[in-house]
Amino acid sequence: MAFESLIGQEEVKDKLKRVLESGKIGHAYIFSGERGIGKKSFAREFALAAMCTDRQGSCRCGKCKACTYNDSGNNPDLLVVAAPDGKSLISVDRIRDDIRDAVSKAPNFSAKRVILVENAEKMNEPAQNALLKTFEEPPEYAVIILLCDNLLSLLETVRSRAVLLEFRRNTEEEILEKYRQNLEKKPSGAQCVSRELACAYADGIMGRLDEISNDTGAMEKRKKLLDLLPGLFEGDVEVKNRIIELIDVKNKQYEFVFFTLMSFIRDAAVLTRFGMRTKVINADCRENLFALGGNVGYYRLKDALTAVDTCYKNLGRNAMPETTVDNMLIKIGKGGR
Repeated sequence: MAFESLIGQEEVKDKLKRVLESGKIGHAYIFSGERGIGKKSFAREFALAAMCTDRQGSCRCGKCKACTYNDSGNNPDLLVVAAPDGKSLISVDRIRDDIRDAVSKAPNFSAKRVILVENAEKMNEPAQNALLKTFEEPPEYAVIILLCDNLLSLLETVRSRAVLLEFRRNTEEEILEKYRQNLEKKPSGAQCVSRELACAYADGIMGRLDEISNDTGAMEKRKKLLDLLPGLFEGDVEVKNRIIELIDVKNKQYEFVFFTLMSFIRDAAVLTRFGMRTKVINADCRENLFALGGNVGYYRLKDALTAVDTCYKNLGRNAMPETTVDNMLIKIGKGGR
Protein backbone atom coordinates (compact mmCIF):
# COMPACT_ATOMS: atom_id res chain seq x y z
CA MET A 1 0.00 0.00 0.00
CA ALA A 2 1.34 3.45 -0.94
CA PHE A 3 2.51 5.63 1.97
CA GLU A 4 1.97 2.79 4.48
CA SER A 5 5.33 3.44 6.15
CA LEU A 6 4.47 7.11 6.77
CA ILE A 7 2.49 8.16 9.83
CA GLY A 8 -0.20 10.84 9.79
CA GLN A 9 -1.25 13.38 7.14
CA GLU A 10 -4.24 11.22 6.21
CA GLU A 11 -5.84 13.93 4.08
CA VAL A 12 -2.68 14.31 2.00
CA LYS A 13 -2.37 10.53 1.68
CA ASP A 14 -5.93 10.19 0.41
CA LYS A 15 -5.48 12.92 -2.20
CA LEU A 16 -2.22 11.48 -3.52
CA LYS A 17 -3.59 7.94 -3.61
CA ARG A 18 -6.60 9.10 -5.63
CA VAL A 19 -4.31 10.86 -8.10
CA LEU A 20 -2.17 7.74 -8.55
CA GLU A 21 -5.18 5.45 -8.86
CA SER A 22 -6.77 7.68 -11.49
CA GLY A 23 -3.57 7.83 -13.51
CA LYS A 24 -4.20 11.54 -14.02
CA ILE A 25 -0.96 12.85 -12.51
CA GLY A 26 -0.59 16.61 -12.79
CA HIS A 27 2.52 18.42 -13.96
CA ALA A 28 3.05 20.61 -10.86
CA TYR A 29 2.47 20.19 -7.11
CA ILE A 30 3.26 22.30 -4.06
CA PHE A 31 3.81 20.48 -0.77
CA SER A 32 3.48 23.20 1.86
CA GLY A 33 4.07 22.99 5.61
CA GLU A 34 6.51 23.66 8.43
CA ARG A 35 10.09 22.47 8.25
CA GLY A 36 10.32 18.86 9.39
CA ILE A 37 6.61 18.15 8.91
CA GLY A 38 7.26 15.32 6.43
CA LYS A 39 6.91 16.99 3.03
CA LYS A 40 10.01 15.41 1.55
CA SER A 41 9.10 11.87 2.67
CA PHE A 42 5.62 12.14 1.15
CA ALA A 43 6.95 13.76 -2.02
CA ARG A 44 9.46 10.97 -2.51
CA GLU A 45 6.83 8.25 -2.02
CA PHE A 46 4.57 10.00 -4.51
CA ALA A 47 7.42 10.45 -6.99
CA LEU A 48 8.49 6.80 -6.86
CA ALA A 49 4.92 5.59 -7.39
CA ALA A 50 4.41 8.04 -10.28
CA MET A 51 7.63 6.84 -11.93
CA CYS A 52 6.77 3.12 -11.70
CA THR A 53 5.97 1.60 -15.11
CA ASP A 54 3.88 -1.25 -13.68
CA ARG A 55 1.98 0.51 -10.89
CA GLN A 56 -1.04 -1.27 -9.43
CA GLY A 57 -3.49 1.39 -8.28
CA SER A 58 -1.44 3.65 -6.02
CA CYS A 59 1.26 1.06 -5.31
CA ARG A 60 4.52 0.81 -7.20
CA CYS A 61 5.58 -2.67 -8.28
CA GLY A 62 9.12 -2.58 -6.86
CA LYS A 63 10.41 -4.68 -9.74
CA CYS A 64 10.44 -2.55 -12.90
CA LYS A 65 13.59 -0.70 -13.97
CA ALA A 66 12.28 2.57 -12.58
CA CYS A 67 11.68 1.02 -9.15
CA THR A 68 14.98 -0.86 -9.19
CA TYR A 69 16.98 2.24 -10.01
CA ASN A 70 15.02 4.31 -7.48
CA ASP A 71 15.68 1.77 -4.71
CA SER A 72 19.42 1.94 -5.44
CA GLY A 73 19.30 5.76 -5.57
CA ASN A 74 20.53 5.89 -9.16
CA ASN A 75 17.51 6.77 -11.27
CA PRO A 76 18.44 9.58 -13.69
CA ASP A 77 14.72 10.33 -14.13
CA LEU A 78 14.52 11.74 -10.59
CA LEU A 79 16.15 15.14 -10.10
CA VAL A 80 16.47 16.88 -6.72
CA VAL A 81 17.13 20.63 -6.87
CA ALA A 82 18.25 22.62 -3.83
CA ALA A 83 20.16 25.78 -3.05
CA PRO A 84 23.92 25.16 -3.30
CA ASP A 85 25.83 24.73 -0.04
CA GLY A 86 26.44 28.09 1.58
CA LYS A 87 23.88 29.83 -0.62
CA SER A 88 20.54 31.20 0.52
CA LEU A 89 18.90 31.31 -2.92
CA ILE A 90 18.09 29.08 -5.87
CA SER A 91 19.09 31.21 -8.82
CA VAL A 92 17.45 31.63 -12.20
CA ASP A 93 20.46 29.91 -13.77
CA ARG A 94 19.78 26.81 -11.68
CA ILE A 95 16.19 26.69 -12.94
CA ARG A 96 17.22 27.22 -16.54
CA ASP A 97 20.17 24.84 -16.49
CA ASP A 98 18.75 22.02 -14.37
CA ILE A 99 14.96 22.00 -14.48
CA ARG A 100 14.31 23.20 -18.01
CA ASP A 101 17.05 20.91 -19.31
CA ALA A 102 15.59 17.95 -17.40
CA VAL A 103 12.03 18.40 -18.62
CA SER A 104 13.20 18.77 -22.22
CA LYS A 105 14.15 15.08 -22.26
CA ALA A 106 11.82 12.10 -22.06
CA PRO A 107 12.46 9.71 -19.14
CA ASN A 108 14.96 6.91 -19.66
CA PHE A 109 13.34 4.13 -17.63
CA SER A 110 10.32 5.63 -15.89
CA ALA A 111 6.72 6.52 -16.60
CA LYS A 112 7.44 10.08 -15.44
CA ARG A 113 10.46 12.34 -15.07
CA VAL A 114 10.14 13.94 -11.62
CA ILE A 115 11.87 17.07 -10.31
CA LEU A 116 11.79 17.76 -6.56
CA VAL A 117 12.65 21.33 -5.58
CA GLU A 118 13.63 21.52 -1.90
CA ASN A 119 12.98 24.77 -0.02
CA ALA A 120 11.26 26.24 -3.06
CA GLU A 121 10.80 29.52 -1.20
CA LYS A 122 14.52 30.06 -1.82
CA MET A 123 13.88 30.61 -5.53
CA ASN A 124 14.28 34.31 -6.25
CA GLU A 125 11.69 36.07 -8.38
CA PRO A 126 13.54 35.62 -11.70
CA ALA A 127 13.92 31.91 -10.92
CA GLN A 128 10.19 31.56 -10.22
CA ASN A 129 9.35 33.40 -13.43
CA ALA A 130 11.65 31.06 -15.35
CA LEU A 131 9.85 28.10 -13.76
CA LEU A 132 6.52 29.52 -14.95
CA LYS A 133 7.53 28.95 -18.55
CA THR A 134 7.84 25.25 -17.81
CA PHE A 135 4.51 25.27 -15.98
CA GLU A 136 2.76 26.89 -18.93
CA GLU A 137 3.87 24.34 -21.53
CA PRO A 138 4.78 21.18 -19.61
CA PRO A 139 5.60 17.96 -21.44
CA GLU A 140 3.21 15.12 -20.58
CA TYR A 141 5.90 13.07 -18.82
CA ALA A 142 7.18 15.83 -16.46
CA VAL A 143 6.14 16.26 -12.82
CA ILE A 144 7.56 19.11 -10.73
CA ILE A 145 7.08 19.05 -6.95
CA LEU A 146 7.90 22.18 -4.96
CA LEU A 147 8.60 21.61 -1.24
CA CYS A 148 7.87 24.86 0.55
CA ASP A 149 8.01 25.96 4.19
CA ASN A 150 6.48 29.36 3.46
CA LEU A 151 3.75 29.29 0.82
CA LEU A 152 3.43 33.08 0.63
CA SER A 153 7.03 33.34 -0.58
CA LEU A 154 5.94 31.83 -3.89
CA LEU A 155 4.49 34.08 -6.59
CA GLU A 156 0.74 33.92 -7.00
CA THR A 157 1.26 32.94 -10.63
CA VAL A 158 3.30 29.92 -9.48
CA ARG A 159 0.78 28.93 -6.80
CA SER A 160 -2.16 29.17 -9.20
CA ARG A 161 -0.58 26.75 -11.69
CA ALA A 162 0.14 23.94 -9.22
CA VAL A 163 -1.90 21.56 -7.07
CA LEU A 164 -1.50 22.57 -3.41
CA LEU A 165 -1.21 20.00 -0.62
CA GLU A 166 -0.99 21.48 2.87
CA PHE A 167 0.65 19.54 5.68
CA ARG A 168 -0.72 19.94 9.22
CA ARG A 169 0.94 19.30 12.56
CA ASN A 170 0.60 15.70 13.64
CA THR A 171 -1.65 14.67 16.51
CA GLU A 172 -0.25 13.53 19.85
CA GLU A 173 -1.26 9.94 19.02
CA GLU A 174 0.65 10.08 15.71
CA ILE A 175 3.74 11.49 17.40
CA LEU A 176 3.57 8.74 20.04
CA GLU A 177 3.32 6.09 17.31
CA LYS A 178 6.41 7.52 15.62
CA TYR A 179 8.19 7.66 18.99
CA ARG A 180 7.51 3.95 19.50
CA GLN A 181 8.82 3.18 16.01
CA ASN A 182 12.04 5.09 16.69
CA LEU A 183 12.41 3.32 20.03
CA GLU A 184 12.20 -0.10 18.35
CA LYS A 185 15.07 0.85 16.04
CA LYS A 186 17.37 1.74 18.93
CA PRO A 187 20.10 -0.78 19.87
CA SER A 188 19.48 -2.63 23.11
CA GLY A 189 20.75 -0.62 26.09
CA ALA A 190 20.98 2.66 24.15
CA GLN A 191 20.14 5.81 26.10
CA CYS A 192 16.77 7.15 25.02
CA VAL A 193 14.93 10.43 25.48
CA SER A 194 11.79 10.03 27.59
CA ARG A 195 8.43 9.88 25.84
CA GLU A 196 7.18 13.06 27.52
CA LEU A 197 10.29 15.05 26.63
CA ALA A 198 10.44 13.76 23.04
CA CYS A 199 6.78 14.51 22.35
CA ALA A 200 6.97 17.96 23.92
CA TYR A 201 10.03 18.80 21.82
CA ALA A 202 8.42 17.44 18.64
CA ASP A 203 5.36 19.67 19.08
CA GLY A 204 3.51 17.86 16.29
CA ILE A 205 6.45 17.76 13.84
CA MET A 206 7.92 14.37 12.91
CA GLY A 207 11.28 15.79 11.87
CA ARG A 208 11.86 17.25 15.33
CA LEU A 209 11.05 13.88 16.88
CA ASP A 210 13.58 12.17 14.60
CA GLU A 211 16.12 14.86 15.42
CA ILE A 212 15.96 14.31 19.16
CA SER A 213 15.71 10.52 18.79
CA ASN A 214 18.89 10.40 16.70
CA ASP A 215 20.87 12.92 18.76
CA THR A 216 23.07 10.63 20.83
CA GLY A 217 24.36 13.58 22.85
CA ALA A 218 20.96 15.10 23.67
CA MET A 219 20.64 13.65 27.16
CA GLU A 220 24.22 14.59 28.04
CA LYS A 221 23.60 18.20 26.95
CA ARG A 222 20.43 18.20 29.05
CA LYS A 223 22.25 16.93 32.15
CA LYS A 224 24.99 19.55 31.77
CA LEU A 225 22.42 22.32 31.43
CA LEU A 226 20.55 21.15 34.54
CA ASP A 227 23.79 21.18 36.53
CA LEU A 228 24.73 24.65 35.24
CA LEU A 229 21.34 26.31 35.76
CA PRO A 230 21.75 27.32 39.43
CA GLY A 231 25.08 28.96 38.64
CA LEU A 232 23.52 30.89 35.77
CA PHE A 233 20.97 32.49 38.10
CA GLU A 234 23.81 33.33 40.50
CA GLY A 235 25.54 35.30 37.74
CA ASP A 236 28.57 32.99 37.49
CA VAL A 237 30.52 34.12 34.40
CA GLU A 238 32.22 30.76 33.86
CA VAL A 239 28.85 29.00 33.94
CA LYS A 240 27.46 31.53 31.46
CA ASN A 241 30.32 30.82 29.04
CA ARG A 242 29.81 27.05 29.31
CA ILE A 243 26.14 27.46 28.48
CA ILE A 244 27.10 29.57 25.45
CA GLU A 245 29.21 26.62 24.26
CA LEU A 246 26.23 24.29 24.71
CA ILE A 247 23.89 26.58 22.75
CA ASP A 248 26.35 26.70 19.80
CA VAL A 249 24.73 29.39 17.66
CA LYS A 250 27.78 29.49 15.42
CA ASN A 251 26.92 26.09 13.95
CA LYS A 252 23.16 26.68 14.38
CA GLN A 253 22.86 23.67 16.68
CA TYR A 254 20.78 25.36 19.34
CA GLU A 255 17.19 24.13 18.94
CA PHE A 256 17.27 21.38 21.56
CA VAL A 257 19.32 23.33 24.09
CA PHE A 258 16.98 26.33 23.83
CA PHE A 259 13.96 24.07 24.24
CA THR A 260 15.57 22.40 27.27
CA LEU A 261 16.48 25.73 28.85
CA MET A 262 12.94 27.03 28.39
CA SER A 263 11.33 23.83 29.67
CA PHE A 264 13.59 23.76 32.77
CA ILE A 265 12.75 27.37 33.65
CA ARG A 266 9.04 26.87 32.93
CA ASP A 267 8.90 23.68 35.05
CA ALA A 268 10.75 25.38 37.90
CA ALA A 269 8.24 28.26 37.81
CA VAL A 270 5.24 25.91 37.74
CA LEU A 271 6.58 23.80 40.60
CA THR A 272 7.28 26.94 42.64
CA ARG A 273 3.78 28.26 42.09
CA PHE A 274 1.72 25.03 42.33
CA GLY A 275 3.84 22.56 44.27
CA MET A 276 5.84 19.35 43.79
CA ARG A 277 2.97 17.22 42.47
CA THR A 278 2.27 19.47 39.48
CA LYS A 279 2.64 17.82 36.07
CA VAL A 280 5.82 18.97 34.30
CA ILE A 281 7.76 18.06 31.15
CA ASN A 282 10.97 17.20 32.99
CA ALA A 283 9.48 14.89 35.62
CA ASP A 284 12.83 13.16 36.22
CA CYS A 285 14.36 16.52 37.24
CA ARG A 286 11.50 17.51 39.53
CA GLU A 287 13.51 17.82 42.77
CA ASN A 288 16.32 19.86 41.18
CA LEU A 289 13.87 22.24 39.53
CA PHE A 290 11.76 22.61 42.65
CA ALA A 291 14.91 23.53 44.60
CA LEU A 292 15.90 26.01 41.87
CA GLY A 293 12.48 27.64 42.08
CA GLY A 294 12.74 27.93 45.82
CA ASN A 295 16.08 29.73 45.54
CA VAL A 296 15.22 31.97 42.59
CA GLY A 297 11.52 32.72 43.01
CA TYR A 298 8.55 32.58 40.67
CA TYR A 299 8.68 36.12 39.27
CA ARG A 300 12.37 35.98 38.48
CA LEU A 301 11.83 32.66 36.69
CA LYS A 302 8.98 34.22 34.75
CA ASP A 303 11.23 37.10 33.65
CA ALA A 304 13.96 34.63 32.67
CA LEU A 305 11.50 32.67 30.55
CA THR A 306 10.53 35.86 28.72
CA ALA A 307 14.21 36.65 28.12
CA VAL A 308 14.88 33.19 26.64
CA ASP A 309 11.79 33.32 24.43
CA THR A 310 12.68 36.80 23.14
CA CYS A 311 16.26 35.76 22.43
CA TYR A 312 15.17 32.66 20.51
CA LYS A 313 12.79 34.67 18.34
CA ASN A 314 15.50 37.24 17.60
CA LEU A 315 18.23 34.76 16.67
CA GLY A 316 16.99 34.14 13.14
CA ARG A 317 17.09 37.82 12.21
CA ASN A 318 20.07 39.02 14.23
CA ALA A 319 23.45 39.59 12.59
CA MET A 320 25.30 38.94 15.88
CA PRO A 321 23.69 35.81 17.39
CA GLU A 322 26.54 35.21 19.87
CA THR A 323 26.04 38.67 21.37
CA THR A 324 22.28 38.12 21.52
CA VAL A 325 22.72 34.90 23.52
CA ASP A 326 25.36 36.46 25.77
CA ASN A 327 23.05 39.39 26.60
CA MET A 328 20.21 36.99 27.41
CA LEU A 329 22.33 34.99 29.84
CA ILE A 330 23.69 38.15 31.48
CA LYS A 331 20.11 39.39 31.94
CA ILE A 332 19.11 36.11 33.62
CA GLY A 333 22.16 36.25 35.89
CA LYS A 334 21.43 39.82 36.94
CA GLY A 335 17.73 39.21 37.45
CA GLY A 336 18.02 39.11 41.19
CA ARG A 337 20.29 42.15 41.53
